[in-house]
Amino acid sequence: MSDQGSEKWIVDAGRELDPPASDVERLTAKVIDSARRLSHSRSELATDHTSVVVTDRVVRRVIMIEIRRQVSRPVLEVALTSEEREVTGVRLGLMCRYDDDLGALADRARGVTAEVLAATLGDVRGARAASRVDVDWMDLDWPSPSSTGKN
Repeated sequence: MSDQGSEKWIVDAGRELDPPASDVERLTAKVIDSARRLSHSRSELATDHTSVVVTDRVVRRVIMIEIRRQVSRPVLEVALTSEEREVTGVRLGLMCRYDDDLGALADRARGVTAEVLAATLGDVRGARAASRVDVDWMDLDWPSPSSTGKN
């Protein structure tokens, strides 16, 4: 059998065999690890003060914490839109309750977001980014019967 013939036979035989479990596990771990790294990647954002460095991950996290604290609603998503390190807008995904005044809560969430943007990016860049804050109501929070006093 020639070298080309044996190589072809090996390739064909390899195609018919299932990959070893260790290879599948290694590939799966590599894909999961890459996905985690991408989801935790961070980009530096432009601020009013060139000596201050802040990342999108920090800004998103502070917005989430402050909305939870000041608006008392779960935050499902905080997404920043940016062009060349400049934040151009924010999209919030919040959870509401049946009796919520969605307009008033959205205004409060926008206000909190504007405060965080000013504190992290500076007054000028923060105000520009805060002019485009969209609030999406993504889910409904059902109070448990024990918290309403009804069973």
